[in-house]
Amino acid sequence: MNLYTSPVPRREGPVFDRQARLRTEAPVFVIGAVNMDLAGTPTNPLREGDSNPGRITLTPGGVGRNIAENLCLLGRKVSLITIMGEDPYAGMIREHCLKAGIDLQYSFTEPRENTSAYLCINGQDGDLNVAVSDMSICDKLTPDKLEPLLPVLNHGSMVIADANLPEETLAWLAKHITVPMAADPVSVSKAARLKPLLSRLTLLKPNVPEAELLTGMIIGGDADLPKAADALHRLGVQRVYISLGGKGVWADDAREGGVLLPCIPGPVVNSSGCGDAFVAAAADAYLSGLNTMQAADRALAASAICAEDSAAVSPKLSNKAIDLKLGLSM
Repeated sequence: MNLYTSPVPRREGPVFDRQARLRTEAPVFVIGAVNMDLAGTPTNPLREGDSNPGRITLTPGGVGRNIAENLCLLGRKVSLITIMGEDPYAGMIREHCLKAGIDLQYSFTEPRENTSAYLCINGQDGDLNVAVSDMSICDKLTPDKLEPLLPVLNHGSMVIADANLPEETLAWLAKHITVPMAADPVSVSKAARLKPLLSRLTLLKPNVPEAELLTGMIIGGDADLPKAADALHRLGVQRVYISLGGKGVWADDAREGGVLLPCIPGPVVNSSGCGDAFVAAAADAYLSGLNTMQAADRALAASAICAEDSAAVSPKLSNKAIDLKLGLSM
């Protein structure tokens, strides 16, 4: 097994040259969920079964939407294909997306459905403790809705899907999309939906329980991580990033092998959007021609930037911020 250990090379040329180039490229299509995020973080250690003084925030979220906004912050042209109701949450989400530069022209509206909502309770340290999601509207994002968009999708630079989509939709994408694809399993309860898509994936970021579900393996320790990654490679995934939470990520390439990369040290205010920042930065790095391990370094830096912010997407994210974060950590 080859382990990548050399430092991340600096990008050549000024950042504004890269941004000008990105604006001329085909868009990334993100297909997935939007929802209104309600997050509560207690001032003191969380006491279950009791009222906890703390802070409550209301912000647009959803795995697909978060990935799309992160990609915009990294300079990518992004079109989000999602589904919303006709309610105040939808209006707030649309306004926020448009201000962020996310194109919504191919998204759908279901007037009789509620826009998705996600309620999470964090621990005092900002780490997720428990969450409840109401996302039944995502079941309406079916292949018949996407089929007219197929020529558009296959002229993008990449399609990124999240597992909030129905399994039949993910299977349809696997059959018909010809451009590179990435996916986010979202949760253990939804990860199995990605199985029809694995053979088409350029990039996948599961956590340990999601990787166990997708491979049928038990990951009992670090020694099992390369075995799980190899199993995902055999299923067709090219770049595997197994998230280990605060421990870092196992980054594994189908040809180069893998390595355990630690998190970049820093304060953790809110961890709920860190995985979405990771996926966006890993996809951006892939599209920029960086290898699997270089992409992992940049994705970990993006996650660290996100963790320092109370919002699910940090407005401070940029390629310059990632370069700075990597420079400070190396």
